[in-house]
Amino acid sequence: MNEVESVIVIGASAAGINCVRQLRNGGFLGDITLIDKDKNGAYERPPLSKQILMNAETTSKDVALIKDDELVAFNINTQFGACVDQVDPVSRKVTLESGEELSADVIVLATGGEARRLPIEGANLSQVLVLRNYEDAHNLRQRIKPNARVAVIGGGFIGAETTASLSQSGALVHWLDAVELPMAHLLPEALCEKIVENHCGQGVELVTNCRINKFIEQTDGQVSILFDDGTAIDVDAVVMGVGMIPETPYFSDAIKSQILNKTTGGIQVDENQATMFPGIYAAGDVAAVTQPDGSTIRHEHWQSAQYQGERTAASILNEALPPEPVDWFWSDQGDLHIEMAGKILPTKEHLVVRDEGDWPVYFSVVDNRVIGAVSVNNPNAVRAAMRMIKNDVHIEPSQLVDIEVPLRKLMRG
Repeated sequence: MNEVESVIVIGASAAGINCVRQLRNGGFLGDITLIDKDKNGAYERPPLSKQILMNAETTSKDVALIKDDELVAFNINTQFGACVDQVDPVSRKVTLESGEELSADVIVLATGGEARRLPIEGANLSQVLVLRNYEDAHNLRQRIKPNARVAVIGGGFIGAETTASLSQSGALVHWLDAVELPMAHLLPEALCEKIVENHCGQGVELVTNCRINKFIEQTDGQVSILFDDGTAIDVDAVVMGVGMIPETPYFSDAIKSQILNKTTGGIQVDENQATMFPGIYAAGDVAAVTQPDGSTIRHEHWQSAQYQGERTAASILNEALPPEPVDWFWSDQGDLHIEMAGKILPTKEHLVVRDEGDWPVYFSVVDNRVIGAVSVNNPNAVRAAMRMIKNDVHIEPSQLVDIEVPLRKLMRG
């Protein structure tokens, strides 16, 4: 491919913004156009279920990913509120819903995903909401009157964060999950039990092993949630926090069959964030990245999106790729700050528990090497674990358990 003189970035996400920033910081002087269908521009998504939901005065500008003056300084042509109708990866042409056509030497797809909706009768009612963008959070916040009754569906981090925030905002929250224990697919069972107990102790009503049959709108504006067992609850609003799906409506069916990973639904890319089409890259939640062992992973967290944006910029500039960081993720749930690093193996034979403070620290250990860790209100423990993972240190599990042995002493190996 010839020298790159123009770049279009679709998606003002963490991945898209970091790509733009790294391109300019790396000396790229060509044209950059940033497009996003959201009129509110570039802002952080994690605060949607926290600050924005809990504080009526918080706006998208307060959690901006990039300030307006920085966009001006970087000479970025922004089109916020512009929907992309079609992307032709062969001609590298972008068609907007307005009919405007744009083309560039490189197109970066950083469109993230859209909230998943359960295929349930009544799921299209105005009282059944999702939480994926600022307008979603603003709409939900407007409905949280004193003592409002809200049902949150989903036992993952988004469901847990939304439940905690709504509860602290004064709502009466019913937390619904299809399995026995929320977050058990993400965290050690004992830790999940303690976190859930904390939420329920603050007034949350947990309903597990439930199957929703349908939603029915009542004459007073409430919604009845009917379960398969014949029971029902009435609420003022329902929030679906059941994950997301990659957003790629701009591809034709023919292109989708070539470029999308059939397992994850994401855009297949290599270690350079490059797709099979020259000049077309994807980064962030929408990207399905091929791993050294041939497998594919599609991450859905902030740190990975930032890194992939930076790696995309390096690839476009034909520079060495930045070193890959240790996976790191956090979840703020009311008064609980949960951090995870590496890979958590919930099976007991791989868990080492360090009873440090009010909340134990859990380490995943394989062959006397830490490969993951999770803590609550103890970020220093996870920082130490990240150093252990990065340095690939050999550690006896008994040392991790012994609180008399400082973690900072262990992280150097």
